[in-house]
Amino acid sequence: MVTENIEEAGIRMLTEGELISAVVEKHRRFLEENRKEFKELDSRLSQVEEDVKNAKDSRIRMEERKEVLKEKRQQFYHQAEAILEREVFPKLDPITTSKFKEELKKIKGQIEPEEEQKLKDSFMEKFRVGIRATELEENVLLQTDTRMEEARNSNLELKEIIQSEKQLVKDDGSKGEEISKSKSQHKWLSNKIKNHEEALNYWGKLKV
Repeated sequence: MVTENIEEAGIRMLTEGELISAVVEKHRRFLEENRKEFKELDSRLSQVEEDVKNAKDSRIRMEERKEVLKEKRQQFYHQAEAILEREVFPKLDPITTSKFKEELKKIKGQIEPEEEQKLKDSFMEKFRVGIRATELEENVLLQTDTRMEEARNSNLELKEIIQSEKQLVKDDGSKGEEISKSKSQHKWLSNKIKNHEEALNYWGKLKV
């Protein structure tokens, strides 16, 4: 009775072979789509993991460079102090010498490059005024200024590296989250592909 009603409605019942073929085609289509998505995800995941590795290597190089810059900065200030101790301070009175040493101590401290520039400029201006009464040559002033400027440049590069490190840490956080999500999706797709392969294998045998 049901069959007659279906036929009267113009609906044709599929044969068992046609049903199996439809199921096989469905699993084949899903398998193709899942494999394509899996391949794209796998490629993206590999790239992100490579980026994380490169970022780690960069942080190691940055850390090494930071130590070099800290040492260079102190070396340049040590050279400037050596010039002052040898060529300048012996020709100045103790009070003026003490003031210069105190200002130099502040400049050498762990301060921002911008602040360092202001203190250095102030120091050099007072230095020029302070040595006018002496018979110091201009090149002594120039040598001192050059060493202190090199020290400030080291501090400036140091600051840029620290800022880059912060950005790397931030990027690592987002990449770590992306890797976690991608691996979860990776596993889910892998299971789907396996299920469709098994289903395709099962229904394919029935089709034959």
